[in-house]
Formats: sequence, structure tokens, C-alpha cells
Amino acid sequence: MGQLKRSDLPAELRSAFSRFESGLYEQAGVQALGILQNAPGDPDALYLLRLVERRLGRKPTGPAKLIWQFDPKDCWECEWLRLLLAGTYDEEIVDNKWSQIAPAMIVVDNRVVPEKAIYYRHAFETGARIVLVHLSDEAFKDDSGIYKYCDGVLRNYHSELLADIARVDFIPLGYKAGFARSGVTPKSAAQRQYLWSFAGDAKKISRGEMLAAMNSLEGGFTHLTEGFGTTDALSTEAYRALLDDTLVVPCPGGWSNLETFRVYEALEAGCIPIVEQRPAFDYFTRLLGPHPMPTITAWSEAAALVAQLKSSDSLEALRAACFAWWQNKKPALAQRAAAFVKKSMG
Repeated sequence: MGQLKRSDLPAELRSAFSRFESGLYEQAGVQALGILQNAPGDPDALYLLRLVERRLGRKPTGPAKLIWQFDPKDCWECEWLRLLLAGTYDEEIVDNKWSQIAPAMIVVDNRVVPEKAIYYRHAFETGARIVLVHLSDEAFKDDSGIYKYCDGVLRNYHSELLADIARVDFIPLGYKAGFARSGVTPKSAAQRQYLWSFAGDAKKISRGEMLAAMNSLEGGFTHLTEGFGTTDALSTEAYRALLDDTLVVPCPGGWSNLETFRVYEALEAGCIPIVEQRPAFDYFTRLLGPHPMPTITAWSEAAALVAQLKSSDSLEALRAACFAWWQNKKPALAQRAAAFVKKSMG
């Protein structure tokens, strides 16, 4: 996890870190300053000194800056992130050079590789308070060692291992930019043309199993593509129109994770998402808490579930429950993200 190996440090630094870990922050700071006098720029001593300053409550003045390390116009999550982070910053900066630093900074980044550690370490060493919004790490292959320079990390894709780190919290993927429609009342079950639909790449993990199961139900619609974001994919507008006319949206996982944008787009359009869980791991409950979305461990269960709900005339009640839950959940997620940023900033 990128933590310092105490055994690799000189004796005086080991002593200083031990004092820090014992809560003797002032003494640890004095030792770190002494080391820096003899070895200016020592990265471990400087790291410790900045930790001491944080523990002693030296906070940045002024509101945070939201710094994008890529153009937000190219970011699927840009609208979703602005919703979640509303009120936590006063200015957006498009950097894309890993050069902009502010006393309080919320940095949106992806493909977090070791080479970027220079930027985060430098920002940390200047005393900046840093909240990293870490996107797109579905397979957990990015360099989480950079997290040690951040006061907090908000990231998508829940990880059971990273969840044990106090400075890490998780945000749902959300919906693609351009998908949301404000002030639109979703159609009822009776008004929708399709019982179920799926648009996307059918080659990932359990998607073949899902299609085999759902195709046993009449009233479905599929639009299969060659891959994620390929030219044969539906436009955002066309996909929104499809979901507006769809009642049930099966939401199989992506390449390696159960979470996909599809789940939240289905909720946003007032559909019923059907989501997967592992036999011993209920991913969406772990991420979102209690929710009304039907959850299955095998797609063979899904068709029978939909047929049962249809025969009992319960689909509209479930659809309305999912939509109402989501409308309440969004502001709760924003409040949680704002509280996390505030706590991380000191």
C-alpha cells in the first residue's frame, strides 16, 4: 500500500516516526526539523514534518480548488462528480500537466501510475491538503502508494482491501455525462414499450449467461456492440430514450467488477435494475447500503424473478420504489462526499 518501511530508515528517523505514532507530535516535529537542517530536502523527514503539521491542525485558508488532470469534457463522470462535490470548491482548473498546486485541492485523476507520485509528493511537501478523486481503476492496478500523500481519497469501484484504509472512501460510478434529465417524470410500467432491454458489449464475464436467460422473456430489446464506446454503440440520447421506454434493465458486470454505469443510468431513467452479487459478497449493499434493486447470484434467477413480478402485478410498485430510493440517495451521497472532503481538509 505504499507505506514507509521503518526498517529501511536511519535510526533517528525511526525514532521520530515512533514518537509520531505514539502521539508525541511536537517531539516528532522537532526531530524532523533537526534532520532537515543536516539533510535539507530529505523526503522522509519532510513527509513526517507535514504529517505533524496536519495532526497539529494547521489548516489551509480559503476554499478548495477542483483540479482536473484531464479535460472534463472527455470525462464520463464530470456531471456526476460536480453533483457529488457541489459546495466543496470555488474554482475549477484544467491542468493535465500535473503542475497546478493549491493550499486546498481536490484533484480528479485516472491512470494513477508511479510516475505521478512526483506531483502528489511535491504538493504534499508544500503543505497542500489533497483530496484525490481516483477514477477508472476497475481492476485495482493503479498505484495506491500515491495515497500516502493525500489527506483523503474518493474513488470508484469498491475494494474490500482499500476499505480498511481510513483515508479512502468510495463513490458510485454514476451516470454518463449528458444522460440526466432534470424535471422529467419517468413513465410508469404500463407506459413503457419494452419489458427489458440491453444495449452494449455481450462478451464480458456473465453477459452471455444474462442474454440467454433474459431472451426467454417476451417483450425484450437488444442492441449489441463490438465493444465499450465503439462506433456501433447507441448515442447517449438514443440510449436514454431506450431506457425511458424500458421497465427492467439487467446489469451484468464489466470486465472485472460488478459495477457499471448501466446501474445508475437505469435508476436515473426510472427503470428496475437487476444487479449481481458474489456468493459471499453483496457488492451493491456494501457500496450503497440497503436498496430495493433486485439482486441475483446467477442470471438464471432473473427471468423467473421478472416473470413472477409480472404475474403478481408488482413491477410498477418496484419500479417506483427504485426511483424514489435513488432520488433520496443522490443528495445523501453528495452530503457524504462533502463531509469526507471537509474532514480530509482538516
